[in-house]
Amino acid sequence: MSIQWLAVKSFQHSQDLLAAINTLSIHLKLEAAGNTDTAHAAQASEAREVLSSFLEMLAPVVADAERGETKPVLGADPRLRQLAKSFVSAKRNRYRFHSALFRDTFARVQQLLDSPKEEDRQPLLECLGELRVLIEEHVQMDAERVLGEF
Repeated sequence: MSIQWLAVKSFQHSQDLLAAINTLSIHLKLEAAGNTDTAHAAQASEAREVLSSFLEMLAPVVADAERGETKPVLGADPRLRQLAKSFVSAKRNRYRFHSALFRDTFARVQQLLDSPKEEDRQPLLECLGELRVLIEEHVQMDAERVLGEF
């Protein structure tokens, strides 16, 4: 697979993740405002599943990156490994990234994602916002690789 094809594939996956983040964030904010939109509840549930699957996939790759392991992870493409490295770097930047996503474990973020508790809504929104920033920066690198040749 060419580098450009991997970048295109990563770009599309990132767009899907951004859509899930946006869908869930909007749903949570509407709930916080007292607007229970049952029509979009199914979409929010799907978004939770997409993000949950992504976090499950990302966790072991991040763990390897934190240990400094550079060996390929079975089933992980190079762009996911690069995202994991960016994640580890972001964890060190407490000024910019300070949500539970970067302070706590993936298991804690998973709890927030699955939690129906009102007090977990704001911490989850913070996680989603910072994950959006990280993925947008990753998308920017993919876009530069894909469009850099034009």
